[in-house]
Amino acid sequence: MNQQTQAASSAQISSTPVASATAAGPVLPEPTKANYKLLFGLIGGVVLVFALITILVILAFNYPTGTAIVRDIFIIALAFTSMLIGILMLVLIFQLQSLIVLLRNEIKPMLTNANDTVNTVRGTAVFVTDNLVRPTIDFASFIAGMQGVRQAIMGKVNTGSKHTKPSGASSSQTGKQP
Repeated sequence: MNQQTQAASSAQISSTPVASATAAGPVLPEPTKANYKLLFGLIGGVVLVFALITILVILAFNYPTGTAIVRDIFIIALAFTSMLIGILMLVLIFQLQSLIVLLRNEIKPMLTNANDTVNTVRGTAVFVTDNLVRPTIDFASFIAGMQGVRQAIMGKVNTGSKHTKPSGASSSQTGKQP
């Protein structure tokens, strides 16, 4: 009896109409645990940055000599970072110059050769079209015209269908069953 009542209740649940999403508005994706973790991580990061700034300001007012030493260390680190960026910019300029030389000396001739090849293929296609395809089409159309003249003279009219029954032929004469 218990299984029958469960089956009946599940049938009632599945037969109830589901509210459409268009009536309630656009369907928004449900938030997942990853979204919550990202949100809490961002909020925690912002709070941590404000806490660090607050602590640094308090320490700067309470210990001015220590602050001067930390300031000097950061200035030296900034100078080293600036020198490193300058060196990396020089390397970047050298690599860019090498790329320009590569493009000018190696890629440009390859593109020129590819362009020459395309022009040769184009010329070959025009030659084949003019000397082989067009005469073949002209000859085939001449033959088709001659066959049309022959059929007109002989009295055969082409109805457009390739499989026409001869006049007077019935299904019993052609060997097909009705």
